[in-house]
Amino acid sequence: MKIGLLNRLLLTIYTLVIAIVSIAILMGFIAIGINIIPLKNINYFLGSFQPDWRFFLISTLVLIFFLVVSIKLLFSGTRPKTPSSALLKHTDLGIIRISLNTLEAMTHKAVDSFDQVKDSKISILNEDDGVRIRLKISIMPDAILQDLSVSIQQKVKEYIEGYSGILVKEVFVYIDNLTTPQQRPKVK
Repeated sequence: MKIGLLNRLLLTIYTLVIAIVSIAILMGFIAIGINIIPLKNINYFLGSFQPDWRFFLISTLVLIFFLVVSIKLLFSGTRPKTPSSALLKHTDLGIIRISLNTLEAMTHKAVDSFDQVKDSKISILNEDDGVRIRLKISIMPDAILQDLSVSIQQKVKEYIEGYSGILVKEVFVYIDNLTTPQQRPKVK
């Protein structure tokens, strides 16, 4: 679950206030328990306490704040999940959508067609009018990096747009590592 900045700030303040109040109450109970603060002094203070309208107003506002924050934090993670798909087009019969998993599989197919690429990790970023594709690849050491990167970008863009009809706004290629080919054991 991703927590927004406002919820993170509210959760921090809320947690700190609850922790401070809990520690204060615990210290008060310990002080009463070991007779640092005699119980008769507590009874006297509670008996002589005369709250006025300001006390009730401040108490009510603090309680409403904690109630609202509690409800907000309780329901902050229960938003309905947005579909992880890209809009293809509207038709007379409805909307056609393609899942991001499908676009990822299609991207894998396009990238795997290059012999120089040994491993790839793909993430698809959905936007209103298309997608952005991020590739993290490991390649063979004898590959010409710039030529291979441009070829991969073109192939992925053409493949996704050609087969899915979804606009590819960007293909970002990050070459993560060079891999060495596995040596095959010699047959005797």
